[in-house]
Amino acid sequence: MTDVSFQHPDYVANLPIWVKVDDVCQGQSKVKSKGEKYLCRRNKHDISIEAQEQYKSYLENAVFYGVTGKTLGSLVGAPYAKLPNFQRPDQLGYLDINANGQGMSVYQLTQTALRYLLKHYRCALYVDFPQVQPSKTRQDDKQKNAYAMMHVLPAVAVINWDTMMVGNQQKICLVVIKEHVTSRADGEFEITTSDQYRVLRLEQIDGQYVFTVQVYKNTENSMFEPQEKYIPTDYAGKTWDYIPFTFVGAIDNSTTLDNPPLLELVDLNIAHYQDSADFQESVYFVGQPQFSMPEVTEDMYDIIKRDGLYIGCKNAFPTKIEMVQAQPNTLAQTAMDKKWEQMKEIGARLIEQGSATKTATQANNDDAVQHSVLSLCTVNISSAFTQALGWIARFMLPNSDSLNSEDLMFSIDQDFSKPQFDPERAKQLWEACLSNRYPYKGWYEYQRTGVVPDYSWEEVQALLEEEQVNAPLGGYQPNGVSNGSGQSQ
Repeated sequence: MTDVSFQHPDYVANLPIWVKVDDVCQGQSKVKSKGEKYLCRRNKHDISIEAQEQYKSYLENAVFYGVTGKTLGSLVGAPYAKLPNFQRPDQLGYLDINANGQGMSVYQLTQTALRYLLKHYRCALYVDFPQVQPSKTRQDDKQKNAYAMMHVLPAVAVINWDTMMVGNQQKICLVVIKEHVTSRADGEFEITTSDQYRVLRLEQIDGQYVFTVQVYKNTENSMFEPQEKYIPTDYAGKTWDYIPFTFVGAIDNSTTLDNPPLLELVDLNIAHYQDSADFQESVYFVGQPQFSMPEVTEDMYDIIKRDGLYIGCKNAFPTKIEMVQAQPNTLAQTAMDKKWEQMKEIGARLIEQGSATKTATQANNDDAVQHSVLSLCTVNISSAFTQALGWIARFMLPNSDSLNSEDLMFSIDQDFSKPQFDPERAKQLWEACLSNRYPYKGWYEYQRTGVVPDYSWEEVQALLEEEQVNAPLGGYQPNGVSNGSGQSQ
């Protein structure tokens, strides 16, 4: 029997990458606390105190720019310029306020999921329900005060998983989740933290596949002992023939792992940090001028040691004294500049917005590349959370099977670009208004927001008829209304 803490081979292979991305996203203090992991020490064989002090100064003077962390914040915020489309029955209204049992709404959970996808390539979404008896009436629901909750788990929390074929469907049959549990004795202030493992299984019981949950808790001898296994049931008291759990990925929602979208930027950020350390050290050595006495003799040197040497207009010394300074080393600075430009190309647009002159086509292409990964992430998150809403409905509602896709849906907007006003388009809309082919209301909305209203053909015809009816005698006269160029007609 294997230990419950056994880690999936793909987990072991990707864990160092996830830790590295997390460290870089947290910024300078975290990166510097890892010491030689991200900033190597020269002459590692030299373990003298002098060498250690030199590295300490080398580390302290280095500058780490939080490019990756700022880019992550920008990318997470972009899809939420518009509120996601969230459709659910009134009985699930609590998800707007507390969807995970810790006071986070479903909107905040999707933002957390997006952050995990960008950093780790994937996260996990799991729905659970308290161990209570099935409800018979609505009054039972109120008395139980029990709610189905959805949990967004980082990739580092799901240490093991497996799948199996059931008929022609591949289903997840094992999920091992590592959890951190805190405890505090009554009347005490000290908090202790311990680990436990939650195991989700799809196993055969009486010839049927059944979803079971079992927790393994840490004991005094540091062994994880299994607790009593329980079988969750839905609102009607029926068992589940699948695990209400799904992986959410940057490419697809399968068990496959790949490199995180931010990994390339992270590697450049670390390389830039290493160049910064060399640059700062070069500035220290090259930037400090030194006094030089190229013609000093041993007798003169003895006098200097005995009486001291004073530099000033009224103090003279019988030898040539000059100030010298090494030639600047621009190699480290050049390397930093190149990596800085590369980071901007990858996605760090918050650093110097508009510093490079680009054509409209180049700017649009950059946005398309930047948003392609982000768009895919939001699509996968929307799909996973819509699926999770179906699981919650099965736990919470007696008529969950009768709900359709319009009743349970969570969709994140994928139009991340801010609208830009186009004078030529405004002019075309205005001309269409003058020829009675487009409503003036649509032109007004475009002038105000920069976005052409999404009217259907029927809505356009209805607005045109309404404007004709409300027009003054003799027809609708737009005199005095400015056109798209700002000039009155």
